[in-house]
Amino acid sequence: MRRALLGASVIGLLAVGFALAQAGDEAQTVTGFRVPTYDGEGRLTSQLFGDSARILPDGAVEIAELRMEFYTRVGDSTNRALDMRVTSPRCFYNRNTGIATSDAPVRISRDNMVVTGVGFRWSGNEERLEIYEQSKVVLKNVKRGMNLENQP
Repeated sequence: MRRALLGASVIGLLAVGFALAQAGDEAQTVTGFRVPTYDGEGRLTSQLFGDSARILPDGAVEIAELRMEFYTRVGDSTNRALDMRVTSPRCFYNRNTGIATSDAPVRISRDNMVVTGVGFRWSGNEERLEIYEQSKVVLKNVKRGMNLENQP
């Protein structure tokens, strides 16, 4: 579901930039962007940030300094808390396939976990993020829930 929200955010960005790209054969650039996504009740669910996005004439989008933030509801309230953040120095998003790819480092962080690697492929249709190389998972505070009496 969260990955599907990214797709909606990228589509929102494209709506801004696609009209610019249609104006000519040169790449168009949007700088310092923020694309929020809201649920049906108007609550923030995710945000996509970037230093810049180049909308190429073929419709592909090159995003520099990508940052995605995903939010969850806090208890029964309407308040939202940051649940997960995904960052990468660059990626390419193909509007036709709904797939983002990169050969750059990627970092996914949550309260109790950080996943890093190099190169990724994200598909909104498949709701899947694959890290190509050097993937590493670091879990935080895992001893709290472990039964240490049964440890060797």
